[in-house]
Amino acid sequence: MSFSQLLQILWARRGTVLIAVILAVGATIAVQILLPKRYVATASVVVDSRAVDPVTGATTVSASSATQLATQLDVITSRAVAARAADKLGLQVDAAPALVRAVTARPSRESNVIQIEFEHTDAVFAARAANAFADAYLDASLELKLDPAKRQSAWYEQQLESLRNNVEARRKSLTEYQQSHGIVATDDRLDVENVRLEEISRQLVEAQRAAKNAGVRLSQADQSGGALQEQPDLQSNALLQSLKSDLTRAESRLAELSQRFDRNHPQYIAANAEVKSLSDRLSSEMQRARGSLAQSASIANQQVAELQRAFDMQKARLLQMRGQRSEISMQDREVQNAQSAYDAALQRSSQLRLESRLNQTNVAVLDRASTPLGPARLGLGVSVALALVFGAMLGAALALMLERLDRRVRSGMEFLELGGLEVLVDMPRLRPSFRVRSPQLPRRSGVLLEGGGT
Repeated sequence: MSFSQLLQILWARRGTVLIAVILAVGATIAVQILLPKRYVATASVVVDSRAVDPVTGATTVSASSATQLATQLDVITSRAVAARAADKLGLQVDAAPALVRAVTARPSRESNVIQIEFEHTDAVFAARAANAFADAYLDASLELKLDPAKRQSAWYEQQLESLRNNVEARRKSLTEYQQSHGIVATDDRLDVENVRLEEISRQLVEAQRAAKNAGVRLSQADQSGGALQEQPDLQSNALLQSLKSDLTRAESRLAELSQRFDRNHPQYIAANAEVKSLSDRLSSEMQRARGSLAQSASIANQQVAELQRAFDMQKARLLQMRGQRSEISMQDREVQNAQSAYDAALQRSSQLRLESRLNQTNVAVLDRASTPLGPARLGLGVSVALALVFGAMLGAALALMLERLDRRVRSGMEFLELGGLEVLVDMPRLRPSFRVRSPQLPRRSGVLLEGGGT
């Protein structure tokens, strides 16, 4: 369809277009007259997106700005905030749903400012309601921030009592264990016992060496038999050496007398008796020396046994003390852990208690709503102009729809386009008032005159 055809259709159905325009303009004027004027008041609040802890000053991870603003918009238009606004306006709580329907919250472009708009037939009430919503939003934001801190603070207060009792129980158990075992300074006492164990160990080694030497000497004495006097320990005995020398001289004298006298000679008998006496004394002294070696070995073995028992007892005592030290260390760590848990809970409880008493939030009122000077709707002139445009567009659409249902040929060119028929004469359609009577002309066959008959 060409533009000229479109104009022809609209002109042919101009009545439909005119009726649509008249209806649109009439409806607009009726709405402007019948509906009451509505006023829109706007209050602005700004949301600080910086997540800074007001107590510690630490920066925490926060949600994105878009997510945060979307959440704040939902909070503003919630029934809870509307109920607070109704209370500030002196209305009943039942008026909250109506207030929610009348309020609109929208963010500003590329900023953290939120516009709170309230629409009402009363301009003063609209301004008061917008400000009431802004104040109610601040109160709700503060409550949403403080309520978790209050609940957590109450929970920590309950846990502190249990943690405090745990610390006291651990300390009491540690004190009772130290008192029951007589432990005052574990590290110093353990060092002293270690030194004592080393000293006993040294004495035990020396005693074992002496006992071994004594046993070796006694064993050598038992194995030597008659050559006992040849033992090194016996050779250092002055009495035995003196008796041995006397016996040697007596035996020499007896040998000399045996060459000079007979066995029954008095001198020989006396010399023989002296040799026998000295020999008996020497044997007696050697047996006594052997007994002394055996006694020394026995004493050495007994000393080794005593030192071994002392070493075992000291070792067992040291092991017991080390076990006690481990037990004390474990209980001391339990006390420290319990104390650390209590200190951490106490610090967090103090922080939450302080946070629950703060009266600051990250939301502030930027601009308070003022009484609007004019209604929110468009003026009568602008509304009529828009109605004319809308009515014309609606009439054109109706005309095209009717034309589609009842298609007609509007010009001679359409004959040529549709059926290939050539139009010889195009007679315009005249209105009845403009028609003139044509003069009488003679009839001629085969002639078609424009504006007349054949």
